[in-house]
Amino acid sequence: MHKPLESVTALAHFSLSEQDLARAVAALQHETNWQEWINQIELHGLSGFANKHMEEHELPIPEELRMPLKALKVRHQSAARARYKVLCEIDTVFKDNEVPYLGLKGAALMPYLFKHDYLRPMRDMDLLLPESVLNKAGDLLRDIGFDLPHQQPSKFMRDMHQLPNATKMVDGFKCSVELHRDGISREVPGHFYYPVSSVARQPVRWHDLTFDALEDVQMLHQVCKHLEGLHSGAVLKLINIMDVVGLAQHVLQQGKWEQLKTSYPHVLNTLRCIHMLTPLPEPLVAQLQKASPMPNKSLSGVGEIMGSLRNALLADRTLQQRYQLLLRPSDWWLHLYYNVDPNRSLFWVKWLKHPLRVANWLSRRLYSGLLGG
Repeated sequence: MHKPLESVTALAHFSLSEQDLARAVAALQHETNWQEWINQIELHGLSGFANKHMEEHELPIPEELRMPLKALKVRHQSAARARYKVLCEIDTVFKDNEVPYLGLKGAALMPYLFKHDYLRPMRDMDLLLPESVLNKAGDLLRDIGFDLPHQQPSKFMRDMHQLPNATKMVDGFKCSVELHRDGISREVPGHFYYPVSSVARQPVRWHDLTFDALEDVQMLHQVCKHLEGLHSGAVLKLINIMDVVGLAQHVLQQGKWEQLKTSYPHVLNTLRCIHMLTPLPEPLVAQLQKASPMPNKSLSGVGEIMGSLRNALLADRTLQQRYQLLLRPSDWWLHLYYNVDPNRSLFWVKWLKHPLRVANWLSRRLYSGLLGG
């Protein structure tokens, strides 16, 4: 997936400062492929913010696109109402059966950070549970009408960090829920299990429903780990970048920056990489510069991430194309994934760390196909 259009990236802000507005207006004025623009707006989860910025500012968006944008807003509002009903139902049955859980990513960030339902669309709701109750929770979802397979669709996925997707139709929308045993996928180093300490959790309120989420610093660590990993369709969605940037601003405002630096320094590197794609707010830049200079060199493929092994291996590609996809992803993604400051060399990553990581992924697939139970 190529870097998103500048006219799309320019709208990936909670609010537009004078500088942001000038950049957005200039990018929109130079846009020529408006069908691709609105496709990317929806792909990156930005239809809500496109509407918000359009209502607050005079943006040069063609008149014929304004109604489709408003229609997307209405659709996402309706989808959010369906998800809210689903989570209320799950919350009730889990609490009745003493199954603890907490919301991850969009499920927690939408009510906590974005506030308005339509501003944070989601493909599914992610819930983190203690592994000891994971299967019980799956059975409870089946009891209330969810379609939840008892097995993963392939041997390769048998050790996934989550159960298969649970789905249910509500008010015409297919609502998907993922029950996680680990908040970090197996493609990314590290783990994040349900926190035992109550200090690591905080209540989040969505309309009349109150449920647990991670406290700010750990939440930022977890969403960064998600951002740093592999993504379906090789698309790094701009709404996920807004998750990280918005939460980093909140951590700074709450006076928890030093705690973040000490506990999860990889977040700072992630923010530096994001800055190369879309400029960070000045308060964040000022804090990052205290620890290390902001990136001062250009990198290849800013905004382009590594795709799946399946895409590289199974599609009709030449050996050269497969080599490029597997072993030579963009420098920008390598800095992001391997937590290397964009100002530093990637020599060891390119010639040692990444080939070994790819070999690990491939051997795991081979084991699953030939020997996996």
